[in-house]
Amino acid sequence: MASLSDNLKPPYYAAIIDSKLHKNIDEPANEGDQLVALAVRRPGFLGLETARAEDGRPVTVSYWRDLSDVENWQTASGAIGQKAMPLEVCRVANSNDKEFRIS
Repeated sequence: MASLSDNLKPPYYAAIIDSKLHKNIDEPANEGDQLVALAVRRPGFLGLETARAEDGRPVTVSYWRDLSDVENWQTASGAIGQKAMPLEVCRVANSNDKEFRIS
């Protein structure tokens, strides 16, 4: 099955949220869950994918049109975003990307 990132056209940004593991199914949403809920309503949001780390922690990758969209999402998240960090942000490009091409 193809991932969302396989269908996105670079350049775009990937923001990786490494969340705490829920102790049980009845536990309320953690900060990572709240960040995801906010992301889907933000301009520039392209989609997200989730997976599990080896220890079972949820890892979510959200995809964004540009860096300012990621920054605006972080600003809008306020205190939620500060608790849920660390957040890693990567620019995804291809070899034809003139902006980041090394000669």
